[in-house]
Amino acid sequence: MSVLNIILCICIVITIFCFLSCLVGFFIEWHNEGSAPWYLPLLGLFIIPASILFLFIIMKEFYSNCKKAGGLRTYLALQREERQRQKERDRQLEEENKEYDRIKELYQKGELKRRELPRCLDGITDFEFEDITGKYETFKDLIYIENKYNENINSFFLRHYQNIELKHGLRVIFLPLDVERLKEKAITDYLSPDNGIVSDSVIDYSFLLDKLCYPEDSAKLEHGILTLYGGRNNHGAETQHGTYYHMEEGDDEQLMAQINAIAKEVFESNSGGLYSTIQRPTEGEGKSKNYADSQFSWEIYSIVDEIKERIEKLEQRGISRALLQEMLQGKSKLSRLIVTKDYRIILPDYDDMEIKMEPLNKAVYLLFLKHADGIKFKHLSDYRKELTQIYAKLKPYGINDKVIQSIEDVTNPCLNSINEKCARIRGAFVSRFDDELAKNYYIYGFRGEAKKISLSRDLVTWEE
Repeated sequence: MSVLNIILCICIVITIFCFLSCLVGFFIEWHNEGSAPWYLPLLGLFIIPASILFLFIIMKEFYSNCKKAGGLRTYLALQREERQRQKERDRQLEEENKEYDRIKELYQKGELKRRELPRCLDGITDFEFEDITGKYETFKDLIYIENKYNENINSFFLRHYQNIELKHGLRVIFLPLDVERLKEKAITDYLSPDNGIVSDSVIDYSFLLDKLCYPEDSAKLEHGILTLYGGRNNHGAETQHGTYYHMEEGDDEQLMAQINAIAKEVFESNSGGLYSTIQRPTEGEGKSKNYADSQFSWEIYSIVDEIKERIEKLEQRGISRALLQEMLQGKSKLSRLIVTKDYRIILPDYDDMEIKMEPLNKAVYLLFLKHADGIKFKHLSDYRKELTQIYAKLKPYGINDKVIQSIEDVTNPCLNSINEKCARIRGAFVSRFDDELAKNYYIYGFRGEAKKISLSRDLVTWEE
């Protein structure tokens, strides 16, 4: 019998002996003294066998490991070596972290340029870009890119671009045609209400290639599909992850098959970006003082009627709004906002655009416009009198019982009325121009925080 077997047998015998000794002791004391609790022996029946089983499992695992290693001494030697390797790994990790912090500090001080930072992606199929689409737009857009003109693939897109239909909402973006559509006045006015225009010069793919964090990577993007998604932090530099899928030349059927294969791979790799497991709160209206606040983020982004038609028209054209906005000559600027004597809302720098709202919606908007620091929904009832006074100025011929009830509802944090008004207010702006600009004008805020209009009050004028 081996040494390991002898040790295991001795441990088992000692454990059984201790168990029997304890059990006998419990019964003797309980019988003689009558003072020990009656359940103590029963407790021992459970605790001690459990301890034996636990010890047996540990010893069996130890025995098995020793046997695999070829003996006790070999096993212990291997354990010592593993501890040494772990110490070395910990040391290397600590050195890597120190080096990362050193490079990050140099970059933040301006002593290292962006292109001098170590890569965090392979630079073969995955590349680092500056944020092209604005806040790391989802991967639904498959953007054709090339570093030199390819007649075969460009001809395919020019002939079939409008007929390419992919599953799961994915879209192919072919920039030459999209740029031409961007020049349509209806689209330009929506994306750039301050009359920003697209250059009449030819837009080529240098726009995308110039966004590469490592310029030498442009030589690798010969002709293929680029997807942009997700943000990364490379030593303090925020970058966007781009994955490149090379396309081979071929006939129309072969090119379409490649696009479908790429779309399938993109969807399978990133499908988590299309679906959300977060469910809307189900708290019943009127049951909580914070009901309106808990529902705000859901209601504010609901596609109200005023927005839906305009957005659908843009999407049907295949326009990647955030991407093409980057191509506008000069970014659109925020307009001043004027509240006229008769309480019209005018944006003079957007060609005197008037934002129209229903009276109660406008009254709510003007209330929040007056309070630059915002208003917490749970305190809405404190502003009921002020809201009534604002509404009275909008409707000077009197307030009836129905209006009074509506004002009470909108200032009741237990109801959803305030969210409906905020959604309508957002719709009034987003129906006229893109949300990237509009978000500065409508009411917004996070749960538990004051909701406010972020537009600087230096840009707001109240006519007397």
